[in-house]
Amino acid sequence: MSQRVSRSTRTLLSVSAATVLLWLVAVLAGCGVPLDDSPRAITNRPTDQSTDTPTTISTAGSDSVGAYFLRGDRLELVEFAVAEQPTLSAALNSLLNPPATSLSEGLLSAIPPGTRLNRLDVTNETATIDLTSEINDVSGESQKEAFAQIVFTALEFEDVTSVRFLVDGQLIDAPTDDGNRPEVSAQNFGEPLNPN
Repeated sequence: MSQRVSRSTRTLLSVSAATVLLWLVAVLAGCGVPLDDSPRAITNRPTDQSTDTPTTISTAGSDSVGAYFLRGDRLELVEFAVAEQPTLSAALNSLLNPPATSLSEGLLSAIPPGTRLNRLDVTNETATIDLTSEINDVSGESQKEAFAQIVFTALEFEDVTSVRFLVDGQLIDAPTDDGNRPEVSAQNFGEPLNPN
């Protein structure tokens, strides 16, 4: 005995199947790309490796800011030309979102993609840097390297001797060679992350 399925039942089954399929596609699409477990290469362009001096990207009549990137397990200063005043904000933005064509092959960033600067304040030689939550998308040694990049970029400015961090407005302790600390200076990092 076979039962006939009515047109409305078939329509309901088709709509239900389509809904389940759309839901499944949305869930799988939301999975995205897995997080980096270690520093990632920024560029893949061949360059002359014969120099150990900082790279300067110059534009006539412009100033520059320095930002620290990783070469192996050491920090290396890279200079970026800026059209505006060479401020700490400009340096941090160059660090968080460097032009892909401006870095030498072999330079890496441990800072997770998508990390942005929410707010910046410098008071009494302490830079308070508020970052987006993407900074939390890294852990272990890579997390310490990411924070070291930011700290030493900030310390390039004479009016900064220490750094405090917030993530989306919440104060955090930053990872250092001395453990997690509420305020970080160059003395909290040893070799190879301390470039001084």
